[in-house]
Amino acid sequence: MAGETGAVSERVANSWRALERMEPYQVPIVLGSAIAVLAGIVTVVVRALTDSLAAAVPSGAIYLVVFGLLGLVAYGVIRKSVRNGALVAGVAGLALLILAGGAAGFLTGLVVLVGAVWGFVKSL
Repeated sequence: MAGETGAVSERVANSWRALERMEPYQVPIVLGSAIAVLAGIVTVVVRALTDSLAAAVPSGAIYLVVFGLLGLVAYGVIRKSVRNGALVAGVAGLALLILAGGAAGFLTGLVVLVGAVWGFVKSL
């Protein structure tokens, strides 16, 4: 049991160290994507608490979660290939801007898109 706890704490420490070594252009991608996912989840939870559970989930919230997760996947891709990861992040950013709608979709999409363009330009 103690070995498992040590392994978990080592993995958490390694993930924080990886964040310290993050390139500056990756920060807006991860930040915008994480905020999009969080905003989508909060929207769904608030909607479920205020309305009946059978109420339809707003499509904007679903888009925030899905394309926010795509932006987080882009962070994993960008660590292996900057250009490919920037393209994935660009798709996520544009989808957040166009499909998610609302202030959360616009702002998070803009932040992710800025990071994607910055990463793509850096890869040239």
